[in-house]
Amino acid sequence: MAVNFSTLLYLPVFDMFAVPITVAPLASRPGHAPYTARGIFDTNDIDVVAEDGSIFSDHKTELYLREAEFQVVPKQNDLITIPFDCNGAPLGEYEVIDDCTNGGGETKLTLRKWGLATP
Repeated sequence: MAVNFSTLLYLPVFDMFAVPITVAPLASRPGHAPYTARGIFDTNDIDVVAEDGSIFSDHKTELYLREAEFQVVPKQNDLITIPFDCNGAPLGEYEVIDDCTNGGGETKLTLRKWGLATP
């Protein structure tokens, strides 16, 4: 018996943890207007040890999408606006720099903060 992960697992998880987003589909649907959707926002710390033993610290920002909620899933070079996280803190605009499906109904977008640099 096949398991429908999108309905049985992802739907209740997204109902609990997803935040609203706005997608500007510059690459996935050129010429189409931005639209609203939802996704699960996540940021993970990354530590890289350099040859001299020093540690470079950075982070990787990801947004998980339930594919069944999209006509066309966002892809690399689209812009995503996330007005706030689950705690109400403003997040801002991001560029999609990578996209990857898990084959079970969920796509992970890797994001890079986008916009004008502040002095």
